[in-house]
Amino acid sequence: MLPIRNNSYWMIYRFHRLLSSCQSKNGENLFSSSMALNSTMKKLFDSKQYKEALNLFDQNFEISTDSTIDMAIKACTISKDYKRGIRIQQRLSFKSRNNSYIQAALLCFYRKPFTNAFKI
Repeated sequence: MLPIRNNSYWMIYRFHRLLSSCQSKNGENLFSSSMALNSTMKKLFDSKQYKEALNLFDQNFEISTDSTIDMAIKACTISKDYKRGIRIQQRLSFKSRNNSYIQAALLCFYRKPFTNAFKI
């Protein structure tokens, strides 16, 4: 069990190093491309750091792509952050709303709370 725990600490350390390298001294984001944002979000999503991924997404919404939006909606579903998921949906462009991956993620997002509400 010890190596898994040390691995978790290592992942947290790497995440903080990555975030500090992507922010300037005054807190503005320094992601130069949506590709870097997608890569970072994917790493955070894979390591189950959903809140951190969503915070990063919120800071860089302007350069997000449909795949980044898809990950963000899935992170909202998993972390049960429904207010943020609704806010993301409201900010979607017409093109993103018609993306089949985003539509599938939104279906899962809205299905989750209703499914839990009807459990007896």
